[in-house]
Amino acid sequence: MKKTLLIILTGSLLFTACRKEQDFTPQQQEEACLPQNINPMGRSYPCDSIASYSYTKTHCGLQPINSSSYWIYRDSLFTDGIFTSIKMDTLRFKSYISLPDSLIWWQPDMEVGLPSKLYITDSAIYTLSLRFFSPECVMDVKKEYSLFAGDTARYLSSFDDNAAMGQSYKIQQPYNCLAGSFSDCIAYEKNAPFFRKDVMIFKPGVGVVKYRTEKAQMGSPIIQLERISTLVSFYID
Repeated sequence: MKKTLLIILTGSLLFTACRKEQDFTPQQQEEACLPQNINPMGRSYPCDSIASYSYTKTHCGLQPINSSSYWIYRDSLFTDGIFTSIKMDTLRFKSYISLPDSLIWWQPDMEVGLPSKLYITDSAIYTLSLRFFSPECVMDVKKEYSLFAGDTARYLSSFDDNAAMGQSYKIQQPYNCLAGSFSDCIAYEKNAPFFRKDVMIFKPGVGVVKYRTEKAQMGSPIIQLERISTLVSFYID
């Protein structure tokens, strides 16, 4: 009888010890996305100091970005303003690093109104812009898009070396597209008369949900619809 009680007591102690060990085993937590809080306005970089960089972490901001994330769009294509075809396209980002300060920049591999190289915080999207008429190749940082007070904002903008007028306005009703219904979207519009007009519908925390571009053909002052890209689905790692 004593031997039986001893066996039961020993087994109970071992079981309790195992339970305690399991209870206090550290659980692996998923790594949260990293907020970007630096304001790079006013910085400049030699072109050869922007280097390709393999970066696997996720950045938080107006648009969460990771090299594994993707956004799928349905592109409606037009020639001379006349609809011609539809194709599917996928947006992904490559990462770069500015060597002087180790900031991570992202390059989209398709055009949906975003800058060719961008740095995103929770309130603004910055771009690297080539400095014109400089004897050396230099990239200057400028603010491309941002959140704003009130319902509308107007500002000077550009398409590369072509001046444009920028206008932003908040969309009051939910915006519906193939990927779903999105509230609190913002429309960013750039207009260079007789050259080009872009309208980008942007959902903070998701990205571009619709993009429309109109362009003038060489030698013509008339801008015509060229492409409408609509978000179909997306995956943010």
